[in-house]
Amino acid sequence: MRNVLFLLLLSSGAYGQLSLTQLKNNPSGHIRNFQIWQFMQQDISSEEADAAYCLVNGFNQKIFKAYARKSKDPLIKEKYRCTTLPPSSLVDEDNVSCINQGFSLRGALKLSARQRDVLAEKIASAYPRKSEQLRLLNSNNLVLDLLNSGAKNYLALFNSLGAAYRQQHFNVKLSSERINELAQHKAFNSSIKYIVTDAKMHRMQEALLALQPHELSAQSYFFLALNALKFKATKKASLYLEMSHKKAYYRIDKDRAVFWQYLIHKERAYLQELSKSSDINIYTLYAKEKLGIEVNNYFIRLPLKDSPSAINLNNPYQWQNLLETIRASDQEELHKLLQQYSNKEDEVLCAFIYAKSTQYKLHNYIMPYDEATKDLSNDDKALLYALAKQESHFIPSALSRSYALGVMQLMPFLIKALAKQKKEQISLEEMFDPVKNIDYAKTHIQYLQRHLYHPLFIAYAYNGGIGFTKRHLLKGTFTEGSFEPFLSMELIANTESREYGKKVLANYVIYKKILKEEISITALFEMLTQPSHTDRFRTKDL
Repeated sequence: MRNVLFLLLLSSGAYGQLSLTQLKNNPSGHIRNFQIWQFMQQDISSEEADAAYCLVNGFNQKIFKAYARKSKDPLIKEKYRCTTLPPSSLVDEDNVSCINQGFSLRGALKLSARQRDVLAEKIASAYPRKSEQLRLLNSNNLVLDLLNSGAKNYLALFNSLGAAYRQQHFNVKLSSERINELAQHKAFNSSIKYIVTDAKMHRMQEALLALQPHELSAQSYFFLALNALKFKATKKASLYLEMSHKKAYYRIDKDRAVFWQYLIHKERAYLQELSKSSDINIYTLYAKEKLGIEVNNYFIRLPLKDSPSAINLNNPYQWQNLLETIRASDQEELHKLLQQYSNKEDEVLCAFIYAKSTQYKLHNYIMPYDEATKDLSNDDKALLYALAKQESHFIPSALSRSYALGVMQLMPFLIKALAKQKKEQISLEEMFDPVKNIDYAKTHIQYLQRHLYHPLFIAYAYNGGIGFTKRHLLKGTFTEGSFEPFLSMELIANTESREYGKKVLANYVIYKKILKEEISITALFEMLTQPSHTDRFRTKDL
């Protein structure tokens, strides 16, 4: 009943419609931003669009684009026109501010040298740095001229112009002096990732071997370690791993450095160190499996009362308010919240708070919403829960900044495609119903499983898309070789998908154990270099 009441609160008038009055009455924040974005999709007047846009919290590009298509305000129309101008039209534009709004270095690559010169001249007075960078793109000796113009120019172009351009123009073995000069700038951390994760940047990879100690990030030191291994510089790699471990803030990043020390040296002491970690990740699971130590720092259920809930977790506004309270709470306050939300209806909330109250020494591996998963095999159930845990911690009204919705964090475009496939009419707010959300996610996962058979690759596709996953696999990754499949796992350029995949794989292993299914993370790793066991993209007969 409360789900129905919540949907009535969200909607007014026609099915799935929002009203301006409702938006005004709701509290400010990214949840109302989501509703404003939805409101802009409706048949509304320019005046209603203007009034709704005044309620937006901060600037949101997605909302602005939807708003500009509704508003008659000439200033808004002009701003939208400027931000959507193709590069060739910028050359003919006289408004320098407009040019700046539509300008990008990558877009400038689509222009001829003469067009870049014209554009550089137009913006020279107002935006001298951008003007200089445009002219540098016309250089016959790009790398040298960029370096001579200053490290900031070099790094700005290197980091923003894309992989293909870097491969063609920047794959140069810089001198020790040059590479160490660049390393003094914070932007070089991004450059290191682009260099090391791109197999075609081999000359720059060799140049990285000359780096002296600098104030780099833990991630950069880790990538430098992998790069050193490529050149069989194991002593240097080990040193970089020590520095990565020292600089790392998160436990998983410290564990990763120790794991790679083990891969290099094969010393049992590294496995023993990993086995003492309080985190559950692919590195600690591997170590404990090798040492024959059972993983036991997690819970699958909590003692709960059979009484009504004090909160509607299907309501994103209520969840957002409570989440802010949880984040600000100390240990004593967290224990009070546990007493308040210890009802059966609050299982996912109670588990969320309890894990935080233990400072994540005990990890949340509950299996809620069994009515939505009862038709699944144990293996499919383990996979779905592994994804759900990583996506939302099972919170039904979770809403991301990019408007991914619900337990399984489904994007609006995917929800619409799945609704069409199911021949259903659906409002996005229905995705805050966990049963409905999981039902849609199951359909999507089944589609992914027709192409991908390994939980790691399914996780990549769930997060980054099946096209991204296919392209990555067809690059020649996950083949037999030194330090494989781990090198392929760590060298995915998409940071979010790389880390997401590793976490989902660890979740999958734990859920398989909970469901009494035979599982070995070592065997899962070994499968990754066997295409017939992992995906159809690399199997020639399919």
